[in-house]
Amino acid sequence: MEIPRRLIELRHAVEAADNRYRSNRGENATVALAVWSDATAALARGIAAYADETGVPHREVESAVQRAAGRHTSLD
Repeated sequence: MEIPRRLIELRHAVEAADNRYRSNRGENATVALAVWSDATAALARGIAAYADETGVPHREVESAVQRAAGRHTSLD
């Protein structure tokens, strides 16, 4: 399955936000958690939309996005 670049980018944004959250404390952690939450919600919406578009089950799309994001660790 060919995963759109936008979904790979959203997955990378979630990972980056998670890393920022884990490395912050106090008020900075609260802001980082909000960023992570927004990124996670955007990824979930993107996966759901792509699953609806293609007719592929949501879990399969989610797994494919995770694998594709792992292969594309640096985006051009």
